[in-house]
Amino acid sequence: MNTPLLVLMSCLLLLPALAAAQAAAPASAQATAAPARPSKLGLCSACHGVDGTSRTPGTPHLGGQDRVYLERALSDYRSGKRQHVPMTSLANALQPKDIEALAAWYAAQPGFKRGTGR
Repeated sequence: MNTPLLVLMSCLLLLPALAAAQAAAPASAQATAAPARPSKLGLCSACHGVDGTSRTPGTPHLGGQDRVYLERALSDYRSGKRQHVPMTSLANALQPKDIEALAAWYAAQPGFKRGTGR
């Protein structure tokens, strides 16, 4: 087989894969975009901070935590499976969409870095 024909056939075979990759790129770019500021963030920020860095001793830092873990923890507080009076009462004011938004927000934050105060 001659070289130009081989190159043409290779290009034709790769075109569908390249087109699929290009079509998927905008979706993956949206997935990594910073989440919108949740409307219920004020319920959490007094203790956990807007960026998820707690300024209160004994209160956990939420910034940079796993999104699924945060969703599960808030859902468990809401259902009563996990008990802590302040968290249970606040979580009961949240709808599932609020929990998802808050978990995405805090998971996207940089997290606590020891020694920097942030």
